[in-house]
Amino acid sequence: DVLQAYAAQELYVREWRYHGELKLWFKRAGTSDGLPANAAAGQSYLYFDINSWERRLFNGNMNQNITNGFLPEEDVRVKFPNS
Repeated sequence: DVLQAYAAQELYVREWRYHGELKLWFKRAGTSDGLPANAAAGQSYLYFDINSWERRLFNGNMNQNITNGFLPEEDVRVKFPNS
């Protein structure tokens, strides 16, 4: 769907990243998200919970590098067919 593609592209502009395996949107958490400075210094991520329609702190297994599952921006960018 074209509108979903544009919405995903805008989320990438706003520094949200889609995790293909977990099927969730993530953003690196910072002090502007209400985290204390010492917590924000680590690898804290927020995810968007579609059930409650709000951002939540991700408490999953951070031993794996979560960023490996993020789709590259090129895969999200809206592409137009060549005319």
